[in-house]
Amino acid sequence: MMKRIQHSNLAIPIFSFIFVLMSASPVISVDSKTEVDFETQVLSILQNRCFGCHSAPTVEANGNATKPKGGVQLDSVKDIEMSLHGEVIVAGEPADSLLYQRITLPEGDTGIMPPQEEGAPLTKQETDLIRKWIEQGADYGNWKGNQSESKPSITDTNPHQSPVMPPITSLAFSPDGKSVVACSQAGLHVYDFPTLSLQQTIEVSAHNIHDLAFSPDGDQLAVGGGNPATAGIIEIFSWPEGKSLRMLRAHRDSVMAVAWQNASSLASASLDRRIILWDLHTGTPIQQLEGHSKGVSSLCFLKNKAILVSTGIDQSVRVWDLASGELIRSMNNHTLPVHDLALRPDASRLPMIVSAGDDRTVRFWQPTIGRMVKFARLKEAPLNVAWLNSGSRIVAACADGAIRLVDPDSVEVTGEIHALNGWAYSLAVHPTDGSIVVGGPNAQIRRIVPK
Repeated sequence: MMKRIQHSNLAIPIFSFIFVLMSASPVISVDSKTEVDFETQVLSILQNRCFGCHSAPTVEANGNATKPKGGVQLDSVKDIEMSLHGEVIVAGEPADSLLYQRITLPEGDTGIMPPQEEGAPLTKQETDLIRKWIEQGADYGNWKGNQSESKPSITDTNPHQSPVMPPITSLAFSPDGKSVVACSQAGLHVYDFPTLSLQQTIEVSAHNIHDLAFSPDGDQLAVGGGNPATAGIIEIFSWPEGKSLRMLRAHRDSVMAVAWQNASSLASASLDRRIILWDLHTGTPIQQLEGHSKGVSSLCFLKNKAILVSTGIDQSVRVWDLASGELIRSMNNHTLPVHDLALRPDASRLPMIVSAGDDRTVRFWQPTIGRMVKFARLKEAPLNVAWLNSGSRIVAACADGAIRLVDPDSVEVTGEIHALNGWAYSLAVHPTDGSIVVGGPNAQIRRIVPK
C-alpha cells in the first residue's frame, strides 16, 4: 500500500521540487478580502518558477527525454491532482498542501523550494497569495493546462500503456499469489505473477484512487480514492470477477487508505482528517474516529482487530480503541509527514509496527504500550513499507527509486536495490515466496527477489 502521504506525500524528502527562475515575477498585492484569481495572479508564479522542471514529459530535438522532476507535474489541473496522490495542492488546506509547505520553509533549510542554488526564495507576497488561493478552495477558473503540442510525449515500450501513464499508488497480491493488482489514476490493472503480463483492466468510479486491500477471505477488493476536497469514495469489487458491488460515501476528501477489520467491516482514512469504520452489509458508517489535525495517510489493525493504528500528515502515529472509540496513544517522534505503516507478522511477541516518514526514517513501535523502540535513517524518504513474511526484515520503497531492507533489531540497512526510474511509490510482498513487486511513475512495475 502506498501512501500513502504523502502521501506524502504527497513522497516523497516527499516533495523534491526543482524550481527554475525563468523571469521576474510581477509585483503582487494580497488583500485578505479579495478573491484570488488563479489565471491572473497565481499562474504566473508557477510559470516563472515551476514549469521549467515540472511540465509534461517531452523528447527534445537531440533525442534526449525530459520528465517532470520528482514525478510532479504542474502544467495542467489534471496532473496537479494526480501528482503525489493529490497532496501537492489540497483545496482549502494550505498546511496540508506540499507545495505551500516547501515554499514556506526557513531560508537555508535543505528542503526549501526553490533550492538556494536555483534561485531566491519566493517573496512573502507570493507565498501569501498562494496560501490565500488555496484557502479559498484552489479554484483554477477556466484554466485546464497549457501543454505544448509541439513537444511529443515520451512513449513507453509496454503495449498496454498509453504514452504517459500515472504512477502506481498501491499494489496488492491476490490471496493465492497468482496475480498482483495495481491501482493508479488509470484504474485497476491486474497482472499475472510472476510474468507481470497484463491480465485485466477494471474501471473504477473515483477520479483519483490511492489504496486497495483484499478482504480476509479474498473474495472482495476494496479501493479507496475520490475527488480532492470534494468527496471520498470506497468501491467494493468482487474478486476475481472485478464486478462493482457497493460504493461507500461519507468522506469529504480523498480516501488515502483502506483496511479490513473482518469480512463485514472496513476502515477508511481520508484527507478530511477522519477515520470511518463501515458496516458493509448496510454500506453505512458505524464509527468515526477524529483526532488527527491533518489528513490521515495509513491504517493498520493489530491482530485482535480491536486496536487500530493510524498515521497522518500531522507527523503522528495514533492508536485507537475501537470498543470505546477513544484515542489511547498519540506518538509524535516523526518530524515530517508519515506515509505508511505495517504490522510485524509475528503473533508470539508484543505487537510491533513500522512507520515510514518524510523525515527519511523508518521507526519501530510497540503500539500497545505507546513506545518507539528504535529507528533507522535512510538516504531518501521511504514512501511505502512492508515486512518480509518471516518478520526478520522490513522493506521500504524510497523516493530515489530504490528499495531498502532494514533489520528491525540492529536497525541496519542490509540491502539496497535500485528498482525504478523515479520515485518508488508502492510495494507488496508475495504471500509465500518472499519476492517483492514495486510500482512507480509511468505505470512502472518490477519484481525483485531480495537476498
